[in-house]
Amino acid sequence: MKSTLLLLLALNMSLGPQQETSEFIRTRAEMLTAGLAVQIEGESLHCRKMLPEFYQNRQFATVWTPDLREQLAAVLAQVADEGLNPNDYHLAAIHQYQAKPESTIRQAELDLLLTDAFLLYASHFLNGKVNPETIGEEWKAVRREGNAREVFERALNTKDITGTLEALAPSFEGYDSLKMMLATYRSVEEKGGWKPIPAGETLKPGMADAQRVPLLIARLQATGDLAKDKIADPTIYDQYLSDAVKQFQQRHGLETDGNLGKNTTAALNVPATERIAQIRINLERYRWVAQELGNHFVLVNIANYKMRVFKDQKLSYEQKVIVGKPFRKTPVFTARMSYLVLNPYWTVPPTILFNDMLPEVKKNSGYLKTKNIRVLQGQGSAMQEVDPATIDWSKLSKSYFPYTLRQDPGPTNALGQVKFMFPNSYNVYIHDTPSRELFQREDRAFSSGCIRLHKPIDFVRYLLANDAAWPATRIDQALAAGKEQTIMLKEPLPVHILYLTAWFGDGALHFRNDIYERDRALLAALDAPAPTIE
Repeated sequence: MKSTLLLLLALNMSLGPQQETSEFIRTRAEMLTAGLAVQIEGESLHCRKMLPEFYQNRQFATVWTPDLREQLAAVLAQVADEGLNPNDYHLAAIHQYQAKPESTIRQAELDLLLTDAFLLYASHFLNGKVNPETIGEEWKAVRREGNAREVFERALNTKDITGTLEALAPSFEGYDSLKMMLATYRSVEEKGGWKPIPAGETLKPGMADAQRVPLLIARLQATGDLAKDKIADPTIYDQYLSDAVKQFQQRHGLETDGNLGKNTTAALNVPATERIAQIRINLERYRWVAQELGNHFVLVNIANYKMRVFKDQKLSYEQKVIVGKPFRKTPVFTARMSYLVLNPYWTVPPTILFNDMLPEVKKNSGYLKTKNIRVLQGQGSAMQEVDPATIDWSKLSKSYFPYTLRQDPGPTNALGQVKFMFPNSYNVYIHDTPSRELFQREDRAFSSGCIRLHKPIDFVRYLLANDAAWPATRIDQALAAGKEQTIMLKEPLPVHILYLTAWFGDGALHFRNDIYERDRALLAALDAPAPTIE
């Protein structure tokens, strides 16, 4: 690098200062375009396509005035508050360059560092630092849109670096509040965090424990679940303390019985450092969410086992859901709910057919009859039913299976009485289920990928409330008839299926278990040096 610099200086001895900086920037831009690594004082430039394009359009002139530099440095100084790493954006090097007397070459180097930092920062807020598809193949959500270079041009034209970058923050509900909680938990960590509460018998109101109750009080006060001025006896598990535990349990998706049992103790004992990491992970997931979710939309948080419907930026409806098992994960994606089907047939999908059902049929030829499942062959109007007893099931496999298995509508149908359709490549949808008892569980990852709804008929009525052709009486009659019937929605709804293990909503910070074990890989990618981007 030193020899290159000396050669460049020799060649440009006759050039004026402005030409000298332009030539320096041009050579670096051409190196990036050629796919070569470019470092300035040990700092790698990341934006190998956007940065050269930007400078070429500006005839390789420097663009950063002292005021603009100060604005960017101030924004970057706060980047840790977003859960990101200031080292990704050359912050230390920028401060170092600004502190030293400037030569023409140093001006060019500083300009390149500042531009690269801006473009990288903007890209991370438009698309996230981490590409979610590199973390899990089931993640195909519609992400935010925008071009970092266009954002930079706008910031330069308005001379407002601060406001332009601040406007890129996600508008998704609770992002700013989640940032505030990151600061709160970091403050708790700086003060030593909290001490673990030992295991023991379940504590209920009225019980005494001179060891665990004081630790519990301190733990709940640290995160604001318990006020500091209403403790009558620091050794008694009283009703006031039990109510605080209920609040903690509700925030962590636990059974809200108000007792200090094994699961609640385990959640209380998760260290502050891990909760901080969890918040940072989900701030990144917020940056993946599309900027415009719609005026009326369905949002399913897989990790929370909840479906919520928002209208005019307010919660208008919610229900419990069952989601995919850890080995059959519900994917993250966005689609559009356009119709629902009453009394649906269930066509057995390939995953369930070959992994679950075919092995059962090979063991017991009467299995299909017990499930009211018919064997069909052919397509369309030529489709005919085949007697399962006439089939040699031992010869069938994933590579050869000329049949369709379809379950009739009825009380044992896997889809229950209704399915809500938002066509997608995963063949995942929301539907009823005959397995009602599973909704009593706090952890509800039991399906093969689809989303099972706790009160599906109630949701039918919600969706059709403004459709005069479908009053409640007609819905009931159609269900009672037992025949499959499709109803098109007058107002199709966007459906956003997300995976958040920490979020701020309903005035509180919530945490959930990482049921699909996605957090660790995302944290590692988030903490790794920023990757090169186009």
